[in-house]
Amino acid sequence: MRLLQILALLTTIAWLLACGKQEASKTTEQQNLQGQISKEVSDPKLARGKAVYDETGCATCHMVAGIGGRTGPSLDGIGKKYDAEKLKEILLNPKTLNPNTVMPPFEGSDEDLDALVDYLLSLK
Repeated sequence: MRLLQILALLTTIAWLLACGKQEASKTTEQQNLQGQISKEVSDPKLARGKAVYDETGCATCHMVAGIGGRTGPSLDGIGKKYDAEKLKEILLNPKTLNPNTVMPPFEGSDEDLDALVDYLLSLK
């Protein structure tokens, strides 16, 4: 009986250590993505696009580099998936991509839409 308790304890410790390592690697990966985003946002147009992203509440539903909501899809890698024309189409009429989406259409200026698209394209 004592041997089973010791084995259970050792198994639990090993599991906790493994989970801690996975969490540490996730954190490092998220930090790398956030660092990449910070560098990209140093461009004034991308900075404006990031500001539009923040101001319109995109992060309420979408995640970038581990930050944001989970209602909508993560936007990590979106710049590899779609071109500027398709992103504009999705932003202006989200139901073209997903008829059941709750995402509202973008209602800002053309300049803000262009800046937002440039920011999203930078998320590769």
